[in-house]
Amino acid sequence: MVRYACPVFFLCVLISVSGCEAPRASGPTEEVVRITNRDVFIDRMLTVLRENDFRPQQVDRIEGVAIAGPSTSGQWFEFWRPDSQGLYQAAESSMHTIRRLAIVRLSPAEVSPEAASQPDSPTVASDEMYRVNVTVEKSRYSAPERQLTTAAGGLAIYSSRLPTEEGLRNARSAGEHWVPLGRDPLLERWFLERIIVQAQGLPPPEPPQSQPAEPPTTAARQ
Repeated sequence: MVRYACPVFFLCVLISVSGCEAPRASGPTEEVVRITNRDVFIDRMLTVLRENDFRPQQVDRIEGVAIAGPSTSGQWFEFWRPDSQGLYQAAESSMHTIRRLAIVRLSPAEVSPEAASQPDSPTVASDEMYRVNVTVEKSRYSAPERQLTTAAGGLAIYSSRLPTEEGLRNARSAGEHWVPLGRDPLLERWFLERIIVQAQGLPPPEPPQSQPAEPPTTAARQ
């Protein structure tokens, strides 16, 4: 019975995803929320990314931009990973090597998205209202096909021992690249909902500590 488990599983996956297509992004994934403490919010936002296997690689606190990943997406048996939202995404990540890159932008709501991209645009909101934008870019791994002429050659299909279709014995990394697949709106919404939760109950920013006034110095008497 065990030998029939894998074929039955992939048959069920093919039946389930037949006629389905990847979800399309209809517009930007963003929300306007009140953030009383911008610095603490950015810290908690980065924590959400780290806890879900998206390690921040570039963080600009002044501009309010964080780039996390890329992270290789989990397969069907990694049920604890949230990066493959929906049945189509889980089947795609199980049949291909898929990676995702998350970009989170924080800008004042009073500034339009077009103006927020300008270098001199304000980054701190005067009314504590901010626009939180999440973009997740998805890509698929692609490598040159190898010549497979024998059953034993299948063991070396991912090494440089098998020649390519052109008859070249190149390293495995030669010719490999990532094919852009567009945005992942389901994971964008999933991240946005959890990041917005961090804006609830934030402590107000601490007032700057005033330095004690130094006592006036008196001139020494002659």
